[in-house]
Amino acid sequence: MNWFGRLLERATSPFAAAGKRSHRPVGARRLLVDVSTIAQHDAGTGIQRVVRAIWLHLHRMDLGDIELLPVAATVRRGYSIAGFDPQSGRLSLPESRAPLVQAGEGDLFLGLDLAAHRLARHERQLKRWRKAGASLNIMVYDLLPLRHPEWFPKSTSRNFARWIGVLARCADRAICISHQVASDLDGWLAETAAPRREEIAMPVIPLSGAVEATNPTSGIGDKGRDAVMWAERVRTVLMVGTIEPRKGHDCVLDAMTHLWETQPEAAPHLVVVGQPGWRTESVQARMAALESTQFTWLSRASDELLGALYERAALVIVPSRGEGFGLPIVEALRQGRKVLARDLPVFRELERPGLSYFTDDAPAALSARIMATLEQSDPEPWTGDGWDDSALALLNALNLCAAVDPVS
Repeated sequence: MNWFGRLLERATSPFAAAGKRSHRPVGARRLLVDVSTIAQHDAGTGIQRVVRAIWLHLHRMDLGDIELLPVAATVRRGYSIAGFDPQSGRLSLPESRAPLVQAGEGDLFLGLDLAAHRLARHERQLKRWRKAGASLNIMVYDLLPLRHPEWFPKSTSRNFARWIGVLARCADRAICISHQVASDLDGWLAETAAPRREEIAMPVIPLSGAVEATNPTSGIGDKGRDAVMWAERVRTVLMVGTIEPRKGHDCVLDAMTHLWETQPEAAPHLVVVGQPGWRTESVQARMAALESTQFTWLSRASDELLGALYERAALVIVPSRGEGFGLPIVEALRQGRKVLARDLPVFRELERPGLSYFTDDAPAALSARIMATLEQSDPEPWTGDGWDDSALALLNALNLCAAVDPVS
């Protein structure tokens, strides 16, 4: 029987449902990692880079007697064993008739992926696991759809509200990616009247900006090569993020347009890397119309292309109005790039040499701040947390660290 077949047999064996332990070595436990969204489609977003990186680093570690299993659910079917190709690092949804996973005492479910519209549909399965002795642990990337529903489609906010309801009722741990997220979650749990567990642990783990360690996608393409060449020849400001209301593309376009009009010789080139999102049709139309030798919009970019742009950018700008972490900031700092970010509490957690802040996003004020930051010296590349550190911190949050030995 092959690797995947053995996993399937172990994960779906009936002993967990019956409360018997005879089919498992004494003390053995399973870590069931939810990869539902990325297994269906890897859109290359920030959260999916995190999911991909942490899953791969967990897979490469020696977990001792802990068996690591990727699991995924669809809208219609509960959690089953997901497909995983160790050679390519690709995850895939379970086969349509794959048996549902049974979990029991000592097992841990990790909601690594943000699968808001799936988790709530399978709350009964999660409750069965918990009743049988498994622990439920859910990653929390932010609470923005609750705090700022105007930034998201109605369906996103609705699904997120259901998802966090499951977290409140069922989770043993809510693993947060920043202290700001933990504070937001603690505040929401305190103020909500929704049913909830009395005690939910809220550990915080660090994230890494090592794009090269996330099983990066490859390919540059003609337009990407042109953007890289421009970044080599002229000072380039880089912005990374899906085109959505909170990301602040509008204020950057206003500031850069002001520069192009008032300082045409000195103004830098602008490259935006980001897929078209929601509720930004006018901004997207404006970006398409602005494309020229002064501005490039890359709506699709591989990790290879993104890394090449980080290496060559004179400045990375992060004007987002709300985040749970700030992945482009740490990605840029690891490359020794200067970063200009909106002055948000969550970005203050990342404060280190090379990171500057702005508070006024009016065109004249922000354009002046951009030009001033461009004149600053580049920082030394930041060699802080790697994805192995993130994976170890996650295991520590799950109280598994003592049983784990990292693999070099």
